[in-house]
Parts: sequence; C-alpha cells; structure tokens
Amino acid sequence: METIVQRLERLYKTDILTQDDKRWLAEYLKGDISELYLIALDGFSKDVLEQKLTLSDQASSQILKNIHQRITKPPEQAFPIRRLLVKMAIAASVATVFCTGYLFRKQLDNWIDPVKYQETVALNGEIKLISLSDGTTICLNAGSRLSYPDKFKQNTREVTLTGEAFFKVAHNSAKPFIIHSGKITTTVLGTSFNVKAYKEDKAIKVTVVSGKVGILNTKAKQPAVLLTPNMQLVYSKTDETLVAKKIDDALSVISWQEGKLQYHNTPLSDVLADVQRKYNVTIKADKNLLNCTLYADFNNMPLQKVLKLIEALINARFKKEGSIYTLKGKGCN
Repeated sequence: METIVQRLERLYKTDILTQDDKRWLAEYLKGDISELYLIALDGFSKDVLEQKLTLSDQASSQILKNIHQRITKPPEQAFPIRRLLVKMAIAASVATVFCTGYLFRKQLDNWIDPVKYQETVALNGEIKLISLSDGTTICLNAGSRLSYPDKFKQNTREVTLTGEAFFKVAHNSAKPFIIHSGKITTTVLGTSFNVKAYKEDKAIKVTVVSGKVGILNTKAKQPAVLLTPNMQLVYSKTDETLVAKKIDDALSVISWQEGKLQYHNTPLSDVLADVQRKYNVTIKADKNLLNCTLYADFNNMPLQKVLKLIEALINARFKKEGSIYTLKGKGCN
C-alpha cells in the first residue's frame, strides 16, 4: 500500500488524476500538507535544473545558488533524508518558496481542471460560427478547420487554423491571441481580421479590418510585419516571403460571411477554388485558363448563374460529366 509521500510523489508526476485520486487529494489538502510542500520544493529544484521552467536564467541560477549554499555544508551529525529536506525547505529563500508554490499550484490546477482541446470543421457548402471562452468569435468558412482549447489558462491564447476564418478577438493585453496557419503565425491583442490559409492555395492571406495585427514567418529569419486596417499580407508558399500592401476595401474580402464572392483582378484558379467550397461541387479547368483574372461580384447567386457569368467573362464553356464540371476555352491571351 502507498504511503502518503509515495502517493503524493506519484500524483505530482502524473498528468491525469483518477476520481479516487481527486477525492483523496481533496481530503488531504484539508489537513497538514507539509509532505506536499517538500515534494513540490524537490520537484521545483529538478525542474529548474532540467528545464528552467518559466524562470529567467539569472533568477534560476540565483535560486539554486541559495539552495546549494545551505544544503551542501556537511551537517554536524548524520540525520535522515527527511530532516535534510525539512532543513532545505526552511533555509530556502522567500523567492524559492514563492516560485515553488506558483509552479505547484499551476500543476495542481492542471490536474484538477485540465484543458481540453476541441476541433470544429466547416464542410464544403457550410459556414460555422464559433464562440471561444474569452469572448472571441470566429466565423469559419467552408472547407475549413479550427483547433482550440476549451479554456485559455496560459499566458497566450493560441488556436490553429486550416482554411479561412474571420476573427473578432476579445481584447486582453495580458494574453496575446495567436493563430497558427501553416508557416506563419498571426498575433493580436484584440482586433478583427481575416485569415485565408487553405492547404491547396499557393499563398496565405491575412487581411485586417480593425486594430493591429503582427505576422511572423516561423520558418525563415524575417522580421515580423505589422498590419493596420485595410492592409493585407500575402505569404507565398513557393518562396516563403511576406509581402504587405494596402487594399481598397477589407470588407470586400470578408463578404463571404454574407454569402457573397467578390473578386478584383483575381486569378481564375482562386475563384474556382472558392466556388467549389461554397457550392460543394468539383470543377476542373484547362491549364491555359487558370491564369485568367476576373473582376466579378457573385452575390448570393445560384451555382448555375455563377458558372454562366464565368463563361462570359473569360470566353469559355463549362461541360458537366457526372458530378464534375469542366471548363474549356482558348484562354485569355
């Protein structure tokens, strides 16, 4: 049978508590918790040595120096290891006790109330609205996926996006909101912006409607780019570059939330990709057509009308075989 110390040591090292462990720990915390303090102090010392958790190098080194100065002197007489730990705990500085308590409370909080990760998927032909625990709202476009925690307990609020979404981030200057999308990260404190990061697209685009947004290429040594309203950043997957530019109207970029598709000098390949996701259809086109550019507004139109307009704009024709539409024509040159 486990002793109190053995059980505490086991619980301190585990990430998941059983219901029996939770009941036992809750009862134990009502009484003398000196064993818990000693285990936490010992665990803290090991963490600082091995990982330097949450502390600066200078602070970690100073704390360890204080501890070592007090416990490496040979005692006048031999005594059990338990007494040595007690002496270590008493001699430790106030800073050590504070940091130990903070780290252990954090670990204990993770045991009792663990963070659970969730994933929301918007299939082709649908749009989903997501509300996060901090008050942030996200509109997820068709063919997109968002992974996020059920609560934000760390110093940042981090989510992962594949596809396209419009974010209205609740302001919190103490907890930056970070979106991971492919090889770029987008960081904000509280603002509204659009991220388009489909795997099949040649570029990732971030468009700011309000506030300020910072963009960083995580795979290349490039400085972060700061965007303000009506600015758009384009990350090229081919050469891994970040290019920021002013645009006429950011609201046109997020019009997809209202069922609209608006294009201004947009390659046909991008237009067809959007149409496929919105209407849940498969479209193919001759390679000589893909670089044609379009100026068009497809505002809540039925699919057949959208296809007819595309035909007229680039002088081509759609042919349907089974469930697949194929676009053929001479091209735009």
